[in-house]
Amino acid sequence: MCWLTGQLLANPVAGMLERIDKGASKKFSIEIKSIGNEDYFELDQKGNRVVVRANNYVSAASGVNWYLKYYAGVHLSWNGMTAKLPDVLPQVTKKERHQTTLKLRYNFNYCTFSYSMAFWDWKRWEQEIDWMALHSINLPLAVVGEECIWFNMLKKLGYSKEEINKFISGPAFMAWWEMNNLEGWGGPNPDSCQ
Repeated sequence: MCWLTGQLLANPVAGMLERIDKGASKKFSIEIKSIGNEDYFELDQKGNRVVVRANNYVSAASGVNWYLKYYAGVHLSWNGMTAKLPDVLPQVTKKERHQTTLKLRYNFNYCTFSYSMAFWDWKRWEQEIDWMALHSINLPLAVVGEECIWFNMLKKLGYSKEEINKFISGPAFMAWWEMNNLEGWGGPNPDSCQ
């Protein structure tokens, strides 16, 4: 848990650390402190705990990734988001700070949603969210519910459900549909849009 503007909040970085290696959150101290206008993280040491100080949780996760890579020799990849951390983590002997003037750090494209993500479950999405945070991504493209908007618009224009389902593609083909290369392939979509 941590304090932010007088409120006790759950710490999402601690949850991410537990998914990387059970018990890892007890080896870190995550401190959220807004200092200045730039996103930053600092690495420091308090006893046996590595301190990651940052202005927000994405910056803190990025700091954890920096520490794991450059201090503990642990590389987390898109296909390998777990690691066995040492019982005692290498110490940060001198406070280290990194910052960026880049406010928005973007990820994904329309094809990613169709080809890679169309059938992900929550566990896979959680892994992706962790990966993005570790790599300082704070602006992922989210093409969620687009087919529902199209369904509702076409319905208001007088098209029947059957006509709409023949037009809107299924989730794995949405990118091709958005580029106007096909109609209705892989559908129909579930009735949850209506």
